[in-house]
Amino acid sequence: MWVNLRSALRSLVLSLGLLSRNSEGFSLGAAVNIEPLDQAGSEQVRADYSVLSSLPCPTLDKVCNEGTCTAQLSSAPLKGLFPSPGWCLHQWQTSISSNYTTTLQLGVSLYTRADPSIRADTEHMNQPPHVALPPPIRVRAGCRQEIPVYVMDLDGDVVRCHYGRTELSQFLQLNEETCTLLYEGGAAVGQYTVEIMVEDFPQMELKPFSTVPLQLLITIESESGCPAVPEFAGVSPVGGAVFHVLPFEELQVNITVHSTEQTVSEIAVIGPEGLFISPMETVGNFQRSISLSWVRGPNQSSRLISVCFAANTQSLQSEVRCMWLQLTQMDPLPSGTELRCLERELQMSVVLPVSFLEYVPLSDLQLNDPSCPVFHNTTHITSTFSLTACGTKRLHLGSELLYTNTLRSVNPNSTISRLASLVLPLACRIPGQQARGPSFRISVPSEVEIFGAVSFWLEFHPPGEGPLATETRQPRLRTSQLVRAARALTRANRMDTLDLHVFSNCSLARAELMVGRCVESETQDFLNTQPLLNQGCLSGNSTVEILTSTPTVRVYRLYLGSLNIKGDTMFVECQVHLCVTTKQSQRCSDPCSGPADPAIIDNIQTQTYSVRSGPVLLVNKVTQTSTTTVKPSQTAKPVAQPATSQMTGITASRAPDRTALWVNSVKLAVFILASYALLP
Repeated sequence: MWVNLRSALRSLVLSLGLLSRNSEGFSLGAAVNIEPLDQAGSEQVRADYSVLSSLPCPTLDKVCNEGTCTAQLSSAPLKGLFPSPGWCLHQWQTSISSNYTTTLQLGVSLYTRADPSIRADTEHMNQPPHVALPPPIRVRAGCRQEIPVYVMDLDGDVVRCHYGRTELSQFLQLNEETCTLLYEGGAAVGQYTVEIMVEDFPQMELKPFSTVPLQLLITIESESGCPAVPEFAGVSPVGGAVFHVLPFEELQVNITVHSTEQTVSEIAVIGPEGLFISPMETVGNFQRSISLSWVRGPNQSSRLISVCFAANTQSLQSEVRCMWLQLTQMDPLPSGTELRCLERELQMSVVLPVSFLEYVPLSDLQLNDPSCPVFHNTTHITSTFSLTACGTKRLHLGSELLYTNTLRSVNPNSTISRLASLVLPLACRIPGQQARGPSFRISVPSEVEIFGAVSFWLEFHPPGEGPLATETRQPRLRTSQLVRAARALTRANRMDTLDLHVFSNCSLARAELMVGRCVESETQDFLNTQPLLNQGCLSGNSTVEILTSTPTVRVYRLYLGSLNIKGDTMFVECQVHLCVTTKQSQRCSDPCSGPADPAIIDNIQTQTYSVRSGPVLLVNKVTQTSTTTVKPSQTAKPVAQPATSQMTGITASRAPDRTALWVNSVKLAVFILASYALLP
């Protein structure tokens, strides 16, 4: 009996692939997607590798032991927290033979196979199926759970999945038709690797066209009972959603997760190079949210790209969802096309021959803004428009500025038409290069032109009173301040609490009020002060920030008992400025969250102004004090003197080394790129 038990246990460990995690770096998952090259009959295919490894994140040459890997462009690795100690993602692209086995230094072997011949049914080369690599998967011991494997085939072939090395039927069943794993709740707590081979089959055929691998890490964690896992809500993409993306188009996606059992620690995301992931925010009771933004570049050769995400708490994980970005393939432009960026005029110009648009109604052509004119005669179509008008969008592609617009035919009637339609993406790319001499000048709009004639002021109200009474009566505090607030409340009674409101009258959409250093003084001359805020961050246990729904208002709760103010009055001075990002998907960086990535977040800021209050009465019956309003046009008054000498201009947040993009000593190397699609 004991011999049989030992044999069964040994077989279980071998079949489940239980991993020993004593080494510094190990694989947490991998996938390879392949696409045929343009040449028919070529024995080479292009391979896109995605590999997850444990932290500390190794360099690319420590992941792949083939010399071609180091020569490929790899992205700044995405990272995640779970399972401990965390993971990072490496991606690269290279050419391999159509029948190939890759061996990574992490001890992973990945087998791929493709048929480079022309298919009889489509008269084109076969497109192998694509498989999405999810974040590391976590399940709870004893809790049944489905784990979908996301696959997609552009040829519409039948896709099936099967185990690679071992069929793990003892605790993990694989539905080969739907590519779904079913965890039955068995197996010991630990980490396991699962290898799945994904294949596409022609109709009524038994031999697959091609094979691509997926390796998953599944962590089984102990848990008493089976509590409710986090669930995605709101406008979060459903699993398997497909987004069609044009060249130079920006994709924006919001993901919201709801969790009542435990606080969500992260929303882990795996996606393409250049994917921007916003910091996680609290959006309501038990809800966390992030936003994703990605701009398709000019040299994107893949037809399909996956983005996968999952929400993690300390011991729970939501379902894993993946969505697909299907990159619209564009035809080359016809002979006679002229596309130019007019540097000095900051304009884009396009000239197209009419001959290649024989079946497109020319009167239906328009730009992003339909009111901008598009001219045509018997030979050509022409349009010239400003980089700051006609619906032109300003985006960021790595270190480049990207101005994009689209010339398209729009049928004003809602009825289905047999006429062809035109989609022509246009883009001016402006690399961030510093010139040797001042050969070009860009005029930055003034502060008033951007933000309007704005002013700032301070107000003081007891908790639950004033213009934001509904938000201060039951305040939402910054998560990191909850412990600090509770500790301060035990030392202060209700009459020793006062709310500082900082206001701006700015009406610019998406403008945010940023509060820097705030100090308190017992005298109007501010000879002796003590800090309330430092660069917008809290100072000591005397202040907490109350979150508001208005971005141009900041509220701070002052625990007066902790300030040790001797008299019955105080005076407050704060440094303030306004900020607006140049991309709708971003927020101005929070100085309390550490330095922002200068390659991602660009913003426009006003000057920094100092605004002072009048005397604030610190008596049992606190009433709203008379306040000092600061208008930037009143800079002759000492109270309104700018704390900085110049407007920061359009520059990367917290990145003065990139201001060269916008000052006089800039040479703009401008290109215009376009391709089009005629849609039947």
